[in-house]
Amino acid sequence: MMNIAIVLSVLLFEIHCIQAEDHIHSTDNILPLPLPYVSKFTSGNTKCRGDDICNDSLNITSSWCYTDYSDNWDYCCTSKCDYNGEKFLWCQSGVFWQYCGNNRTTDIQGRACLETYPCGAHSNDLSPDDAYYWCYVDLDGNWDYCCAPHTPCSFYSKNYAWCHVELSSAGKLWKKCKPLENDNL
Repeated sequence: MMNIAIVLSVLLFEIHCIQAEDHIHSTDNILPLPLPYVSKFTSGNTKCRGDDICNDSLNITSSWCYTDYSDNWDYCCTSKCDYNGEKFLWCQSGVFWQYCGNNRTTDIQGRACLETYPCGAHSNDLSPDDAYYWCYVDLDGNWDYCCAPHTPCSFYSKNYAWCHVELSSAGKLWKKCKPLENDNL
């Protein structure tokens, strides 16, 4: 594959990069850069609005997309969402890291979410500003809450597992939940 020279201006200096077959290399050894990761879901598995996608293309500081037409947005992963040696799921988002949901998301009871409607922050028609993390768990329209990516289901100094299910940063609404097992730890 022919190498393609790319020049990115970052802050007050330039990073010179070349694109190889599966990733981008910094010729100055300043910063390793992944190929732009394109997705229709945010790090919290919220679906990007119809006319937008997660894409960090030339913005190497973070990846994000709009989630609705009120200009609400969320960060996106630029790497695989995984435990990566930690007790919580996380991914890269440009040069920063984010909590994230995994591809086999579950509701707070541990039931698998439908692949066609994964766990994400969805608002309701009556109150579009109130968004909660939830998903459909079957084709009959049954749904339940699921954990926000910034508070994965855990004990958090309590004798029961719980997580926030509200999108707002205040995260006032919480529910008891069934923690996912991580066999890698």
